[in-house]
Amino acid sequence: PRKAAPVTAAPTEFSAERALIPLKEITKVPHFHGSEAHADVRNYLEIQLQDLGLTTEIQDDFVLNEAWRGLDKPKNILGYLEGSGDGKALMLLSHYDSAKVPSLGASDAGSGVVTILETLRAYLASGKTPSNDIIVLFSDAEDIGLDGAKLFVNRHPKAKDVGLVLNFEARGSGGPSNMIHETNGGNAKLIKAFVDAQPEYPVASTLMYSIYKTLPNDTDSTIFREDGDIDSFFFAFIDDHFDYHTANDNFENLDRNTLQHQGSYLLPLVHYFADADLSQLKAAEDNVYVNAPLVKMITYPFAWIYPMLIIAIVAFVLLVFFGNKKER
Repeated sequence: PRKAAPVTAAPTEFSAERALIPLKEITKVPHFHGSEAHADVRNYLEIQLQDLGLTTEIQDDFVLNEAWRGLDKPKNILGYLEGSGDGKALMLLSHYDSAKVPSLGASDAGSGVVTILETLRAYLASGKTPSNDIIVLFSDAEDIGLDGAKLFVNRHPKAKDVGLVLNFEARGSGGPSNMIHETNGGNAKLIKAFVDAQPEYPVASTLMYSIYKTLPNDTDSTIFREDGDIDSFFFAFIDDHFDYHTANDNFENLDRNTLQHQGSYLLPLVHYFADADLSQLKAAEDNVYVNAPLVKMITYPFAWIYPMLIIAIVAFVLLVFFGNKKER
């Protein structure tokens, strides 16, 4: 997106300017896990979900934090929108704690929280009733060890109902948001569903996923995959990475076009996956995928790689032979 949609945008559209209203409220002061401001943000977000018509719940219990080998007590915010069917549930996920530094948490991950709030508002404005239940999870203690995600996946009875997670994260203050998937199996059906949902500005490639797998960083999506075998997409931006986990992660520095980009993913994905069969996303096969101009996404099976390589080599040899013959 080249411009953040204004507050006057149609009610059924995602507006970054509208999303900035709750973001300004929750980023006034650092709100790291266990702080007084952290509780204030939790209370505010629970009211926001209730105002949208969702039933809410606060899940809190002790989990083992493996980083510092002690007990932690995260407090997850959950919101429920009941669907008309009995299929697997769609989960919308972001974390509401800021890092335990003087960070205001505007990008990481306030941007994800307000992307979900504004998307739900726009989806509900369309008058639709989802076939699948929609569960919102604003997880706690992500920045100190993914503890909120561990608490939900391993201790909440609703975890077994989740068929797909859409997770929103940040590792900077701007730039395009990259789509990364997390699955224990093949990605073929996940990528096909992503393409069928038709997000307007996809930025995604198998190369980015390969790079991500080599990094030491994890997200809440990792816990859903490892502990629950639950597939997910997560969306994160990494430009202006020097703002990450610093006092510069503030309301003013968050790129408004980046926030609009996050919404341009989530709204069409919610419209699609709210009615999709989420029990049919597992696959044994992997696809190569990359975004491209005009066609948006190109995908093909991994089995095509060697035949395409052979064709490319043969074509190159023929081109060199033809060029030498023409002395050009």
